[in-house]
Amino acid sequence: MKALIIGCNGLLGQNLLRTRPASWQVSGVGLKPGAALPDLVSDYRSVDISKRDALEKAIATVSPHWIFNAAAITDVDLCEREPSLASLINRDTVGWMAATGLPVVQISTDYVFDGEAGPYSEAAPTRPLSVYGSTKLESEHLVLSASDRSLIVRTMTLWGRGKGAKTSFVDFVRDSLKAGKIIKIVTDQVGNATLAEDLALGIWKLAGGGHSGVFHLAGSEWNSRFDWAVAIADHYGLDRGLIQPCLTADLKQVARRPLKSGLRMDKLTAATGFVPRDIAGQIRRMDELSQPPG
Repeated sequence: MKALIIGCNGLLGQNLLRTRPASWQVSGVGLKPGAALPDLVSDYRSVDISKRDALEKAIATVSPHWIFNAAAITDVDLCEREPSLASLINRDTVGWMAATGLPVVQISTDYVFDGEAGPYSEAAPTRPLSVYGSTKLESEHLVLSASDRSLIVRTMTLWGRGKGAKTSFVDFVRDSLKAGKIIKIVTDQVGNATLAEDLALGIWKLAGGGHSGVFHLAGSEWNSRFDWAVAIADHYGLDRGLIQPCLTADLKQVARRPLKSGLRMDKLTAATGFVPRDIAGQIRRMDELSQPPG
């Protein structure tokens, strides 16, 4: 089976490469001149996916059985400030991928919900509060209407290991507390923290198992950002007293966030038997990966 990973240099893209089953041949597309993990892709193309001709040419050249789209603008405040850019990357490019007729794995988000009654099942009514959430929901519709073999995988609060990836929430909390800094963390944003490796493993199980439609795939523990930060402090034996509670409204962010969010994964587990890690398991896994070999 041959897959083309769009956005293979990002956090999820790299984890998809690291966890790929031996039975899959994987090609990659990214904006940078070279692949972040060149040894893990059979071939790599530097492509500006905002140019339809370039994207379609890359897909036609690779001729994959599946397209995995791990590319998106995930900065929700940037999306709010630049809705045209958000629509181009998060919606239009996905529509171009779907228009090829190939099955697409499209990564979506809990931001398609309003955050009033989480955690949500796949059947829950959608009501995005932001440009980011709206563009991702529109991309879902484009993918599902083009192929009944396609997959929508909704996730949230993604973090993990990736070459050149931005500092994770866990690294920020740990490093700040080690330095004796006071940090303010919101208590009213609730959901599932998700390890990128788990998201990648689950995606391979869904695609390889011939599943289609909408699935939720996130960490197995539902808690607040504040509780997550406290768990990080406790894991590393750091002073949890340096973590001060605040509310989302105090941050004066541009885009509205779904507050009581979260994703239920009964459907995922029933279909694949896969259970993503809880917070403690995620942190232990990242500690393992940070240890030098041998």
